[in-house]
Amino acid sequence: MVVSAHYDHLGTKGSKIYAGANDNASGTAALLALAQQLKTAKRYYPIILLATDAEEKGLHGAKHYASKINSTEYALNINLDMLALNQKSTLYVMHSRTAKPYIEVLARLPVHDFKLKLASSPQRMRRLVGTERVDWLKASDHYAFHKAGLPYLYFGMGEDKHHHSVKDTLEQIDFEKYQHVVNFINDFIVALLDCPLDCTS
Repeated sequence: MVVSAHYDHLGTKGSKIYAGANDNASGTAALLALAQQLKTAKRYYPIILLATDAEEKGLHGAKHYASKINSTEYALNINLDMLALNQKSTLYVMHSRTAKPYIEVLARLPVHDFKLKLASSPQRMRRLVGTERVDWLKASDHYAFHKAGLPYLYFGMGEDKHHHSVKDTLEQIDFEKYQHVVNFINDFIVALLDCPLDCTS
């Protein structure tokens, strides 16, 4: 299993600073929190925590990694991108159809202080989020793993009105909701790793 989150953002343009608190410090911080929690978790399978660069320029970090792997040795990509929930308090999980056994594990977990909505296709994701302008399949690093033939789950908040703006700062993040989301993702990954061979089938 490989869990990915990109750590790059737009940086600075002239005197403007694009902090990228949600996109994607939220995913990168979640990756670090998972590393801490997984140190003591029982694991039937290995897990790779992958922080990628150059996502904003075309998913280059994830594409490079995916081009170097033997996909038959990997079960799943979990991609974390923009986890700080907005007023809708909704966490979206878009997944490939080949990830259905993992979704069944996910659906059994309790959810606290936010809503969980699942999308089995980019078209379904667009309908749930309420916008036609984003291609959610190609919007983040999970696309590179999808192209390499891996099942994927993409965790995110959907649209953010501060996306790619100087207002994407810590002040916009509800840390209590964010912590609930990170805990939920951690519980999901622990449940997968604590599952003997074929227990999701």
